[in-house]
Amino acid sequence: MSEKLLYLLQRLLHKTWVRCALFSLVALLAVTLAKVLGPLIPEDIAFKLGSDSIGSLLNILATSMLTVSVFSASTMVASFSAVASTATPRASQLLIEDNTIQNALATFVGAFLYSVIALVGLNAQIYGGGGRLVLFGFTLLVLLVVVVVLLRWLDYLSVLGRLGETISRVESATTKAMAQRLKKPFMGGLKQTEDARGEHTLRAPATGFVQHVSMDILQECAKRTDAMIHLHVQPGDFVETSMVIASSTRLLDQKDCKALADAVLIGAARTFDHDPRFGLRVMGEIAARALSPAVNDPGTAIEVLATAVRTMIYWVDEQRAQIKCMESDASQANHPEFDRVSAPNLHEAGMLTDVFDPLARHGALAVDVGVALQHALASLRRLNHTAFNAMLDHLSRDAIQRAKHAGLYEPDLECLREAALSERQAWPG
Repeated sequence: MSEKLLYLLQRLLHKTWVRCALFSLVALLAVTLAKVLGPLIPEDIAFKLGSDSIGSLLNILATSMLTVSVFSASTMVASFSAVASTATPRASQLLIEDNTIQNALATFVGAFLYSVIALVGLNAQIYGGGGRLVLFGFTLLVLLVVVVVLLRWLDYLSVLGRLGETISRVESATTKAMAQRLKKPFMGGLKQTEDARGEHTLRAPATGFVQHVSMDILQECAKRTDAMIHLHVQPGDFVETSMVIASSTRLLDQKDCKALADAVLIGAARTFDHDPRFGLRVMGEIAARALSPAVNDPGTAIEVLATAVRTMIYWVDEQRAQIKCMESDASQANHPEFDRVSAPNLHEAGMLTDVFDPLARHGALAVDVGVALQHALASLRRLNHTAFNAMLDHLSRDAIQRAKHAGLYEPDLECLREAALSERQAWPG
């Protein structure tokens, strides 16, 4: 299966209606099996085991599941609105694709459809005694599943839409994207040099954000044309029709150009998949909203700082572990999966500005946020990660300049300088 097809399938499975449809198909299958397996059961055994009570059970299930489904759907929509207003609209995407929410809603809808279809069958008298017994067994199983899901759903409602939970979701999505990128530093291709560019270029077929790049399609095209393909974009980049997204060392015909264009999936919005910087930018947006005059919640901004530091430490630690692994296995470093495609590296310094710039900008007049920012930058500086060091130094000085320019009270400004100086003295090198 190609990377593009696998990615599109994963995106499809994140849709709520898909899970509801799958659960509904299972419900329909259960009702059908009751009709098929019914004749295998003797009539006297069926009535002895209480299959005649199936009608009342199905009525109760249909009535309650309709109510619970409507309640769950309204709660889900309210949670989406709460996350969009208290955190950022970009974070609501994680809630929409949450497995627990989708499974709960799909279970309730599936149980409702099961009970309705079974009731129609009962009223149409298509079941004998054996069929009613099989249906009775399936109904008990559905009730058990509904009770388990309902209990989990009620417990889940206590944190659904909470700001702290939203920040945790963003952190989880960001570290997942980081792990994907670290597993394939150049998306599985060769490291691209600064001057890498083919004579024949391909421009973006549409305007939007790069959501996914199918490196296997690029590799196949490069092999077919005996060319070297240079990819000039990566997930998260904004492109428009005048921008070059790839180039080749060989002239490509119309079919090959179409294949290259199809390999780069462009959408209207960024996604968390394969795009670590988007998660960091969303963290910065949450902090910026918390520091706005309308909200004035520096505590949330400091919580975002702690989350950002933890996320960046994860990036550095995992990258160093990956480098050690490659050093011990030279074949992994020298023979990438897609050896005819070069790809740009993730701009690591830009990861820092994505999350820390909004904090410095919007928290210029909040001395507690400013001091916490200096501590956070110092924590990362002590990692002595080469790609981070220069940007961390710049961000530390820039935060003080922003506070001074914003007119921070002089004693508070001095407190900020002292915090930066004391932390800077502990920096390596």
